[in-house]
Amino acid sequence: KQTFEVEVGESLQELQAKLYSLTQVPIERQKLLYRGRQLKKDGDLAKVKPSGKLMMMGSADELKAPTKKYVFEEDLSASEKVQLTKENVAGLNNLGNTCYMNSTVQCLRFIPELKASIQKYTSDPAGSGDMHSKMLILMGDMFNRLDKATEPFTPMAFVNIFRTAFPQFAQRGKSGMYMQQDADECLMTFMRVAGSQLSPKYGLDPNSKENVVKQLFGFKISRTLKCAEEGDDEVKTKEDSLDKLTCHIDEKTNFLVQGIEKSLDEVVELKSSKLNRNASFKQTTRLKTLPKYLVVQFVRFYWKKELGKKCKMLRKVKFPMKLDVESFCETPLRKSITARRMKDKEARDKELGLDSLQVVDKKAKLDPEKSDSMEVENTIQPSETTGFYQLFGVVTHKGRDADAGHYIGWVHDKDEDWSKYDDEKVSPCKEEDILALCGGGDWHTAYMCYYKRLDEMPPPPKKKGKK
Repeated sequence: KQTFEVEVGESLQELQAKLYSLTQVPIERQKLLYRGRQLKKDGDLAKVKPSGKLMMMGSADELKAPTKKYVFEEDLSASEKVQLTKENVAGLNNLGNTCYMNSTVQCLRFIPELKASIQKYTSDPAGSGDMHSKMLILMGDMFNRLDKATEPFTPMAFVNIFRTAFPQFAQRGKSGMYMQQDADECLMTFMRVAGSQLSPKYGLDPNSKENVVKQLFGFKISRTLKCAEEGDDEVKTKEDSLDKLTCHIDEKTNFLVQGIEKSLDEVVELKSSKLNRNASFKQTTRLKTLPKYLVVQFVRFYWKKELGKKCKMLRKVKFPMKLDVESFCETPLRKSITARRMKDKEARDKELGLDSLQVVDKKAKLDPEKSDSMEVENTIQPSETTGFYQLFGVVTHKGRDADAGHYIGWVHDKDEDWSKYDDEKVSPCKEEDILALCGGGDWHTAYMCYYKRLDEMPPPPKKKGKK
């Protein structure tokens, strides 16, 4: 027998619901009595005095033990954690300072076109069979195993053949341990191997004249050299190709764009045929084409003569989630990108019910001198791409020494969700954690940024909060 204090109110059903929450006696089993008489309708509650006592009879529901077993995260094994979180989160075991390789592999395996090309190559019986071929096949096998793995994978076969093919990555220190290596050198080596094996037939465009690596990462540039000294006014222009951009860092570099601009506009010393001696030349580099995937390296390591080793520049350099490369492009490409953006803006304005063409006409009437230039701009063929790139991967380095420290890979999942690949340990993180990798201290600092070209602008993110 138990006693409860409740407000009777005016509704019998509400009173029964309150009693059910207190006693677990279902409403259909409740029998309420006041002064010996049963309460059957709302009107009967009017007879109950404020300090009156009610009696309820009925049997409560039997309490059952939980049918589902709950386990805390800290009690799970590594494989169980992977299964409960998401796919594609398997890590790589470290085989002696191979974090530089592990972090690079984790970023590369999230490039679907590269994985598909390696898969085609692996299935082709006409492979060359040399060491580079075996290395590429093992890389494809490693990608497949990581995609399916529920626990960390040990890439022993791949690491062994990589170190055999490229002995510089098999160097050992005085203690006999394998030495730390450079993640950028590792990436460039991977690209050379893949480029030598993945002919156009393994890519998205079998009719292309370029191998798969060039199709994905390569881009054409124009270089203009102009002597900065009197007596030589010759201007030289030549075309070349690159697989990445670099971000030069000095005491004035605060943003990635500034560092890239420094690398594209620099002064070099060359032999002047007119002056018959070395002279200073201003070298201007501009992009003629835009790659599907753009890799940017932060030039953080430099040789310090007094210490006799490569040291690291810790300066804070912010990088964007969305990189605008329009200003890095040659004039024709830049104008084509501008035309594309105007076309996209007109389409968006039309969707919103705005007439952007009328706005342009009004501006032309206000400034007739600009109307002719507008007509010329309208004749330019819009680019197939937007000139924007979206960040999807970052390789960071922690430490002050190039020959030591630790590399980690960070890869975008969806929305603001990212994954942190610290060798065999994989953990979730957010976009704000990625933006904090800009340097300025001994924390993990961005060293390589992987961007994907945006041929179509994604829809704006939905605003959070109350509707």
